[in-house]
Amino acid sequence: MKQSLMKIVLALCLVTLTACGFHLRGDASVPESLKTLYIQGVDTRQTAFGLQLKRALQRNNIHVLETYQTGAAVLSVSENEYDRNVLTVGSDAKVTEYELETRVTFTVSGQNGEPMSDPITVQARRDYQFDRNQLLAMDEQERIIRDDLNKQMVQSVLRRLSALK
Repeated sequence: MKQSLMKIVLALCLVTLTACGFHLRGDASVPESLKTLYIQGVDTRQTAFGLQLKRALQRNNIHVLETYQTGAAVLSVSENEYDRNVLTVGSDAKVTEYELETRVTFTVSGQNGEPMSDPITVQARRDYQFDRNQLLAMDEQERIIRDDLNKQMVQSVLRRLSALK
């Protein structure tokens, strides 16, 4: 009895999820002209954003070139900035909350070298509570948030690439 009730509840949850339009994120459908891509303006071997971008593009069946080759599309990153801003200050004039912001501006040129878009800017922000009594934990929390921001920025870039024609 209890097991059949659990199955009914599970089935109801699944029907509700599909009825609301939820579906798993699939591959980004980028234009064929972007299937071979060179990334310039960001180090795809060492920087967190560059490495995550390269891996995400490769997961989406895009061949990312280490060096430019004639006939390849080019993703030019002109701005890749991280900022940490004071969001709130306590009554003792000490910081209690920070905001982390990241901003990436890029352009895409097709295989023939002609621009496929105007400069595109994507940005993301997160704030977090700062406890000066736990500095090591706060550094780790900031690193984790920056990593999440990088992942969000990579997904935003992929969505913008998918929208190009």
